[in-house]
Formats: sequence, C-alpha cells, structure tokens
Amino acid sequence: MHKRRWLAHSLLTIGLASFCTLGHARTAGPEGLSEGKRIGKASYYSDKFHGRRTASGERYDRNALTADHPFLPFGTVLRVTNLQNHRSVEVRVNDRHRLRGGRVLDLSRRAASELRFVGAGVAMVQFEIVQLGDS
Repeated sequence: MHKRRWLAHSLLTIGLASFCTLGHARTAGPEGLSEGKRIGKASYYSDKFHGRRTASGERYDRNALTADHPFLPFGTVLRVTNLQNHRSVEVRVNDRHRLRGGRVLDLSRRAASELRFVGAGVAMVQFEIVQLGDS
C-alpha cells in the first residue's frame, strides 16, 4: 500500500512538473521575441506550394506578403529586413516550419522578391514583431 501511494505521488509530481514546463515553453517564445530584433537566415517557398493549405488553414499565395515561423501566433505581423541591402517588408505569419539549416523564417515569393533575394534563395535577415497575433 505504501508503494502505491509513493508511486501515485511520484507520477503526479512528474506530471505536474512536465505540464508547468510545457506551458512555460509555449509562452516563453513569443514573449521573448516581442522584446527586440532577431537575426537569422530566411528562405522562400517554392512556387510548387502555391495554392496548398498552410498550417493556419489558408491557402499559400505566392503573391501575398506572408511568412512561416515555428511558434509565433498566426496573424503576427513581422518587419523583415534584408541585412545585405537594407530593404524591408512587413509580412503576416500564417504557417509553421521546423527549425532547419539555421533558418528562422520562410517567406512568400513576393516578400523574397521585395527583399531582393529570389536569385540567391536565402538571405540573412533581421526581424521584429510589429503586432503579435492572437491565434
């Protein structure tokens, strides 16, 4: 009987600790990002994704000013600046991606075109939150 109580208490403690840690991890990202600017590599979506559904349920439109980010809420507006030529554009987050290859954002073709890196495919960018989304 004592072992069961100890096991139940241990499982409850581990479960609560895991829940608190996960809850903190989900909110720490956007709150931390709202303070200041971030720098990293950005790429853009291939045209083959035009018309496909994004994680938000919208269809990807290569002519819209949109981006994906691993955890910022959908609807978040970002100001993205190409660090090589200092061109900037505002985009709206409507999709998700996994962090890979040091990339912090994937942008729509139009956004990449306005930042003038379509030919290169990848650019070092700085981005900051203009308005945090609510979903």
